[in-house]
Amino acid sequence: MSSTDAYAAHKRVLVDCDPAIGVRNRDLDDGLALLLLLASPVELEGLTINFGNVATDVGVSVAQDLLQRVGSSIPIVGGATSRHDLGVSNPAVDFLIDSVRAAPGEISLLALAPLTNVATAMTLDRTFAGNLREIVIMGGSFGFKPFKWVGEFNFHLDGAAAARVISEPVPKTLITMDVCSQAVVRQAQLDRVRTHTSEFATYLGDAIEPWLSLNRRVFRRAKGFFPWDGVAAAYLLDPSLFDSNAVAIDVQSSGLRSGRLGISDRGTTINAPTRLDADRFMTLFMDALISYC
Repeated sequence: MSSTDAYAAHKRVLVDCDPAIGVRNRDLDDGLALLLLLASPVELEGLTINFGNVATDVGVSVAQDLLQRVGSSIPIVGGATSRHDLGVSNPAVDFLIDSVRAAPGEISLLALAPLTNVATAMTLDRTFAGNLREIVIMGGSFGFKPFKWVGEFNFHLDGAAAARVISEPVPKTLITMDVCSQAVVRQAQLDRVRTHTSEFATYLGDAIEPWLSLNRRVFRRAKGFFPWDGVAAAYLLDPSLFDSNAVAIDVQSSGLRSGRLGISDRGTTINAPTRLDADRFMTLFMDALISYC
C-alpha cells in the first residue's frame, strides 16, 4: 500500500458539488475529482448537489450518469438551486446534517461548489460544523487574475454562504485558484486516454477534448486546462502534495465583488496552501483516470 493509500484508507468523505462532465461548454472538473476519489481507498458516502456549473437537477443527472458508468451506487441528493436558498432546508442539507450527526468527528467534507448547501447545514444545525472531522474547500483566489478582484466562481455565486463557512471554527483547508493552477491537463494527458479503446475511455476522452479546446480558444490557455476540483480532492488523499499556510482571511459577502478574499487580522485563520507538487499530483490524478479505461 502506498503512503497515499495508507493515509486515505477508511477516511469517510461526503462531497458537495456541481458536476457538469459531458455537458457542452461546462467545466468537467467535478466529475474528474469524483473519479479520483472513487479510484482511491476513501469511503465516499454520498454526493450532495448544488447549483453552479449547471442547474441542480442537471447536476443530479450528470452525477447519476457518471456513477452508473463506473458501477457506483452511493447516494446522490439534490439541494440548493440558487443563492436565495441559503438558510432554507432541502434534501441535500438534511442528508448532510443526518450523516454528520450520525458520525461525529468522522466525516471529511469536500466542498466543490457554491457553498449554499454547506452554509445552510451549518445554520440549521449548530452542531454540524463542530462534528465534522475537517472541511476542504475549492474556492477563492488571492492572486489569480481577474478573480482576485471580483471573487472566484464558487465564492462569487454565493458570497454570503462562503463568508459563513469560512468563519466557522472547524479545521478547514482552502484550495484556491492560485494553487490549483499549478497543475495543467494537456494534450499529452488526452492522448494517454485516447490510447485506450474501452467505452469509458471514449466517454472520458470525449469529455476532455472539447474542454481542452475551449480553454485554448476562449481562455487563451495554450498549455491546457486546470483541474480545479481534482486538486482539492487530492488534498484529502495526500496533503503532503501541498505546503501548509496558515492565514487569516475574510470573504466579501455581497455586491459586485461578492466572494472576494481579503487578508485581515480580524479574519478567520485557515490553511490555504500556496504550493502544489504538480508532478506527483498529475501522476496520482492520471493513474486514477486511466484505471477506469
